[in-house]
Amino acid sequence: MLKCLNNKSGFTLIEMIVYTVLIGIISIVLFSVTFFVIRANNKITALSKVSSNAHSVMERMTYEIANSKYIYLPTSNFVNYDYNSSKGDQLSLATEIGVSFSENITFVDFYIENDTLFLKEDGSDPVALTSSGVLVSGMEFSYYKNGSRESIMIDMVIQAKNSAISDSEIHLVNTVALRSF
Repeated sequence: MLKCLNNKSGFTLIEMIVYTVLIGIISIVLFSVTFFVIRANNKITALSKVSSNAHSVMERMTYEIANSKYIYLPTSNFVNYDYNSSKGDQLSLATEIGVSFSENITFVDFYIENDTLFLKEDGSDPVALTSSGVLVSGMEFSYYKNGSRESIMIDMVIQAKNSAISDSEIHLVNTVALRSF
């Protein structure tokens, strides 16, 4: 029994320090990799949301412009035209789509308010076209007329609202001609 008490096979102080340092290094590496993966996932999610929003908004505006009867110039803001040319951030369209029986034409407006793009149809409340997770950081409409053909160039920048995720923006430019009825 006395022999068992004199057995001193344990860890030395040097071994404990080495093990602690190794565990610390491994923990730091694992934490760094986990942090990198989470950050990359957040950026990919933000870019996906921004891209999806930008493309659906551009598709909706393209559809509305192409199917409009004419562009209502007095309430539109264009960067290259006489009417309210300082901003270029509102587009008003006259359309025959969705017209009630008592009218021949209805109006559709696209405009920016609080970094959100809205669609306002006659007789309806405005509808936000962009989601709450993104903001429209740039929107310009340009007006072109060739003879009787009118067209609109849309220049739009949409980015993630989360300021911690930089580089998560998309810039789209599209030109749409109104179809002649």
